[in-house]
Amino acid sequence: MTPPTFPRDRIVTGSLCYLLQGEGEDRSVLLLRRDRPPQQGLWSAPGGKTELSESPDDCVIREIHEETGLVIAQPQLRAIVTVFDADWPIHWLLFIYRAMHFSGTLDVTQEGELRWIRLLDLPDYERPYADLQHWPHILSDDPAIWRGKFVYNTPNTLLEEVRYMMSDL
Repeated sequence: MTPPTFPRDRIVTGSLCYLLQGEGEDRSVLLLRRDRPPQQGLWSAPGGKTELSESPDDCVIREIHEETGLVIAQPQLRAIVTVFDADWPIHWLLFIYRAMHFSGTLDVTQEGELRWIRLLDLPDYERPYADLQHWPHILSDDPAIWRGKFVYNTPNTLLEEVRYMMSDL
């Protein structure tokens, strides 16, 4: 296993964004097939680590532009997810957005392969477990923010899963 490049002594915050386009059967989402850990080889939303002085919103706009070449407008916060992997160790606090308004031309990234995937074809693409759990809420118009926690002892062995519902507050 390749050693992680993440800080091991603190929580790493980051932002991801699902970009959506099209209508009906042609509706698609932009996903990234990760070339490096964590979740290497799996398809997930592009994004990355928050830099000093950035808000999650600033981070998602910058990261999407850096990783895709696209400029997003009006990103909507849809989920907040905590992911801890004791084997690395890494502790992520992820702000997950969706965007349906963007401009620019899709670019090549060093992070992995970018691909527009029809929503109907998503079952054919291997994605991280946590992504599969919050995905229905990303698409929904429910105004609540989906929240969850996932604890692993390797990227593939889930030890604990907690979903926080609005009624839990």
